[in-house]
Formats: sequence, C-alpha cells, structure tokens
Amino acid sequence: MAVTGDVGAGKSTVSRLFEALGGFLIDADRVVAELWRRPEVIGAALERWGRGILDEDGRVVHASVAGIIFPNRVEYEWAMALLHPLVRKEIARRLELPRAEDWAIVEIPLLFEGGVPPWVTVRVFVTAPLALRVERCRVRGWDGAELAKRESFFMESERRMALSDFVVRNDGSPEDLKLAVKGVYDECS
Repeated sequence: MAVTGDVGAGKSTVSRLFEALGGFLIDADRVVAELWRRPEVIGAALERWGRGILDEDGRVVHASVAGIIFPNRVEYEWAMALLHPLVRKEIARRLELPRAEDWAIVEIPLLFEGGVPPWVTVRVFVTAPLALRVERCRVRGWDGAELAKRESFFMESERRMALSDFVVRNDGSPEDLKLAVKGVYDECS
C-alpha cells in the first residue's frame, strides 16, 4: 500500500494509523534523508551546487537544498532525477526483507510523479482543505505562499486523486480519521 497526498494533509498520520493496524511502515522522506548522507549523492550535489549546501561538519543542509530546488524547476528536476531512482531502489530492497508483518505501508509523497512502482498494490491519497493544510504547515515554518510554491512542482491534486484507489479526507476529528483509515484497511483485507 502506498500513501500519498497533499502537502500538510496528514500523510504521516494516516501512514502511522495503517501501521497500527499491523503493517510495517517505510517513509520515503526518511529514505531521502538517508540518501543525502551517501558520498555519491553528496558528491553529485556538490559538483552541481557547490559547498554552500553543507554545514560546518560537512553534512547536507536540507533547507539549503530546498532553497535551490524549489524556486527553480531545472534544479528540482535534476535533484529528482538523482534521487527518485535511488529512493525507489531502496524501498524495493526494504520490501524484500523478511518481516513478521505481511503487508507494508509506503509513505511516498511523489508516488505518481515518478511513475507508480510495480510493488504498489493499493494507492491511498490523503487530502484536507487548503486553510487547514496551511495551518499545519506553519509548524514547518511555511506560509501559504511557500506551500503553493512547493505544490507547484507536483502533479495536480485532482489528477492524483483520480489515480488513487482510495481518498482519505483529513478534515474531521482524530476519531473520524481513524475510522476512515480502518474502512480502507477493511476493504483491502
């Protein structure tokens, strides 16, 4: 099962609710963070963008990378071409590892943009009203303009919803969300 959706809609919350129902969770954003520690990824980024993306200890500063890629479609596409194949390969590797759980949840924000991998059997899209998503993104230090800028790089929400098997609307109470997730789980079981 892959969980995707709008920025600030609650993909992580929905993914954790599925995990609580007995699956194991792989978070693509965490995989990306791990990739930014690989020498070959750092080297490619340094060659392209220079040492300004590193902190004093030589680690990639994600905010610096975001500051380069989100205002510039060419740089964004270059970064995605570097990372997407590596992310997909690493997720596929983790899915092959033996586990006690018999199903997986992969939280993957750019599920459709990179092409749906063959290991995805169910696509769940999480959405919420824009005002609520803007409010949730404030904890990341983003305002509505920053949210809109980042989402401009993604496929339109309506198209991603149409490509999904289930749409979970995260605009009610936590109990409403749990019930919605349980309903999807029950339909897939």
